[in-house]
Amino acid sequence: MIADPRVFDDKFVPPDLLHRQDEIEQLLRRFTTVHPAETDALISGPSGVGKSLLARKAVGRLGQQYGTTSVCIDSLGKTTGGVLRAILEAHPRGPNDVAQTIPTSKTCQQLRAVIAEDSETVVVLDEGDDLPETEAISELMEIKDVTVVAIAHNGTNWLSRLDVDDGHPFDQAHVELGRYGVDELADILERRALQGLHGDVISRSQLEAIADEVAGVARKGIQSLRAAAELARKRGHHRIRDRDVDDAYERARHRIREMNLESLPWHHQVLYAIVHDAGEITGPELHNRYDAIADDVYAGSPVHPIGKRARRDKFPKLEKYDLICYDGPTRDRLYWVVDEDVEPVIDYPSKTFKPS
Repeated sequence: MIADPRVFDDKFVPPDLLHRQDEIEQLLRRFTTVHPAETDALISGPSGVGKSLLARKAVGRLGQQYGTTSVCIDSLGKTTGGVLRAILEAHPRGPNDVAQTIPTSKTCQQLRAVIAEDSETVVVLDEGDDLPETEAISELMEIKDVTVVAIAHNGTNWLSRLDVDDGHPFDQAHVELGRYGVDELADILERRALQGLHGDVISRSQLEAIADEVAGVARKGIQSLRAAAELARKRGHHRIRDRDVDDAYERARHRIREMNLESLPWHHQVLYAIVHDAGEITGPELHNRYDAIADDVYAGSPVHPIGKRARRDKFPKLEKYDLICYDGPTRDRLYWVVDEDVEPVIDYPSKTFKPS
């Protein structure tokens, strides 16, 4: 029943972006302003409403119209040097392999030289919630001919934490995305169905039911459509039936959790594996287990074990991604996994732990 599974992938960029044209035009006007210091922008909104897709579509249009180079990276969990090295490596004129040990100052020099050859470059910093805790934004704003597009969940909070000595233009170009209306998301799902499924196998009313159930979150809607098609094929249905739709939501949530986990940096992966192995674990015991396995898990990794406070700081993202729940005060917190069937991505060392 699924003709082209790529249509349901997060990285799929449709020919046109339904119901986001005004936001695209707003970004393009920002990028092409005559004032070079006023081109940066912030895109914010809840998970699954198309922030990354909007950025990719806007910079793609900019490249087609003006030949501007664009670089898109995932900045989650990266230090200042890590962000800059990732940009340098992803730039079309940059080196294919950038050593993780290269100093930040030298990375900046190389990035300036690369961009000077290419002139204007738009840098999209996806998953940028933690960027205000680094100096990456400040460093990039010092480089001529660089436009920065940051993507975050809570824009107001992000702006309040941003520390840039000479001020910043992001609050002047803050594109806030909300959830789609039922009719809007049904339009998007209808387009995906035409592109990704064999024939006319789902009704408009079913698409509207999906859009309503997922409360206007495009990612959940698209994955629910895919799950409904998979269930219909598995059950031998020639068309998607209402019970296929009804049973699709949990299947879609499970897939989204798996994709969320795969997208997370190493520290988050380690913490998830510890909680998953325990099923339910207290804060003190979590830290004991982390310390016990750290040498094994981080061996050969480009990152190093982190302290207790840094570990705790990773859990809001795990919670936002519907992977971990936790409750209680900091020193007496209890953690547990949302879906035990979402297996850890990393190899978790087999050890026997005694209660602390």
